[in-house]
Amino acid sequence: MKKSLLQLLLLSLLISCGNEIEHKQVFLPDTIDGVTCFLLSDHTKEDHFTGSWEAPLLSGKKKKKSRRPGKRAGKLKFISLKKEKYILDTNFFSPDNQISISLGNSRIKLEGQKKFLSEKLIREGENFISFFPKRGMKLNNISVFPKRILRTKNYQELIKDERTLFLPGSLRYFIKPENNEYLNLKLDLQGRESTELKILLSGENKKKEFRKKIKNGVNFTIRLLQGEFQEVLISFPGLKNGYLTVSESFIVHKTDIKKKDEDRINKIRDLVRGKNLLFILLDATRNDRTGYNGYTRRATPNIDKFAINSLVFSNCYSEASYTLASTGTLLTGLPPDYHGVISSFYSSLNKRVKTLAEMFLAKDYFTGAISANPNFGKAYKFDKGFTKFDELFLNNPVVQAEEFLDPFKKMLDNSGDNPFFVYLHLREPHDPFAMPPPFLTKFQNEFQTTPEKILSIYMASEGKYKGKKEISILLGKLYDGNLAYGDMVFGKILDILKRRGLTSDTIVVFLSDHGEAIGEHGVYGHGHVLYQQSMRIPLVIKIPGLKGETYNSQVITSDLVRTLSDIFKLPYLYKMNSYGRNLLIQGKKRKLFVRSINAYNYPGYMVQQYPYKLIIHFPYNDKTMELFNIETDPGENHEIKNRPLIKKTLLFYLFNHLRLASKIKQGIVNPELRKKDIESLESLGYL
Repeated sequence: MKKSLLQLLLLSLLISCGNEIEHKQVFLPDTIDGVTCFLLSDHTKEDHFTGSWEAPLLSGKKKKKSRRPGKRAGKLKFISLKKEKYILDTNFFSPDNQISISLGNSRIKLEGQKKFLSEKLIREGENFISFFPKRGMKLNNISVFPKRILRTKNYQELIKDERTLFLPGSLRYFIKPENNEYLNLKLDLQGRESTELKILLSGENKKKEFRKKIKNGVNFTIRLLQGEFQEVLISFPGLKNGYLTVSESFIVHKTDIKKKDEDRINKIRDLVRGKNLLFILLDATRNDRTGYNGYTRRATPNIDKFAINSLVFSNCYSEASYTLASTGTLLTGLPPDYHGVISSFYSSLNKRVKTLAEMFLAKDYFTGAISANPNFGKAYKFDKGFTKFDELFLNNPVVQAEEFLDPFKKMLDNSGDNPFFVYLHLREPHDPFAMPPPFLTKFQNEFQTTPEKILSIYMASEGKYKGKKEISILLGKLYDGNLAYGDMVFGKILDILKRRGLTSDTIVVFLSDHGEAIGEHGVYGHGHVLYQQSMRIPLVIKIPGLKGETYNSQVITSDLVRTLSDIFKLPYLYKMNSYGRNLLIQGKKRKLFVRSINAYNYPGYMVQQYPYKLIIHFPYNDKTMELFNIETDPGENHEIKNRPLIKKTLLFYLFNHLRLASKIKQGIVNPELRKKDIESLESLGYL
């Protein structure tokens, strides 16, 4: 039986080879063979949609998987290798079972689902089918392919299988290899013993062409132009008909493990054995507003003191710019598109997904959580594995940090003699800025009490008051005051541990779920924002008995889950699907993905391969994409316009990520939102 794409995905491995770890991540090629299948609710082929399309409903009780052409024609792009007869196979709805399209200069009526297209209508290269709006018209699945493929047995299944390449055809990748990365493939030649490949590497500065003989079903490697963005085109000059199957396709790199690092990891495993673990999360904390990172306004004295003799990760990214998706990643080590908790009203964690709390519970830990944010709550099944889960927002829609102190003490009482894993999700410095005196006036004097006006200014500012410098200054001072209040309570939480004699037995992790924009680029808040201010978060880990150290390499939230599962020897199940790595084995540069909240049923993404970063908001075009070099332009003030190969490569990474995510079905179900959840979501500005 042939492996499905999901089975192929599960072949992602981390293989230990002596003093190095080999990372193998599934990396799928584009197939260039004139065959294109479109699932219209799927964003993985968004680059084929142009013109005017209404958004597909990607979330909701019915989860409608269709699109309608907008007021202007919606266009669909497909590539033909030569002029030949084509078939357009559509799944559509219209009241009279009839829709109108155009191809080239010809207007055509579709009567029924399948239409034969004359070779006179087809041009070699790009072709565009325009679907014209009609009342009630909805389009679901669409397939476009050469008529000759009808002769292939089981062609209906083969054209839908992304691993199938019809011949003649080519495989294509876009990539910038780092750390001596290379491609590793295995092809099923469908009865042929061997063939010869023609491989063309086209970089911005170099080109390389060579041939390679391969055998059926045997892995082979392709060495790339190191450190250069490039297109990789693999063709099969000796194969003129039939098809082949991509059985395996990986990008591979190796990380050297120095003996001193290996010894250090083993030492840490000994240090944490049987110890407690405490997460203290301050919601919406920016990495650059902490004193230990060089911020001059004294807003975090307790956190700064804590960072001394701790492991400080100064370049940490959240994998989502909003709480719901980022905390799902914090509990599972899976990116949001994999764990699937991405919508406040239409997704919750599947009961089959194991959380960090469940892993600690299986090791006889007491597990507890206290939350001030309904987006980290029982409604989304985030209580899975927690023995006790306190939702403070049920009593007060806007929870203040000091309300955590007594519940935390009681939770420690409940832990008994067992070691504990406790997660505290504080609201501060997230708006509204409802901190008590003296924190309200710590950095500003305009407001002596907390009036409704503060909230109205903040909420009205999000994305609207571009260039309002005075609002940015005021909100920045209020934000820092709110952060200072959270910092004060952070210190009190550590004092509780100290008074109970738990400091030397507790690993403490300080972090956030995402950052916050305070007027940069003319925007405020988070969620939709994908600039650095909303993604870079603090991450500090204090392990008693371990000397502190600062790490400057790029790390992500999933790295924390992978590291804890390693040093605590937890049975982590998702090594094959997580982008996380051990924080203590610092690799070099890496690819980063960050998801933003859905807007009009479309998400946004940030894709980064240092130093280049691409922001994409769907439906994407040149106006909804921004490319930056964050090394030379850390403020992201100068968009790069003339590097198409970099854009294509970063987009290729994103579509590869989404294609893999679409194959991992977690059986997401709607959340069980209560009246108090809704009230608290409203008070925090989510509704």
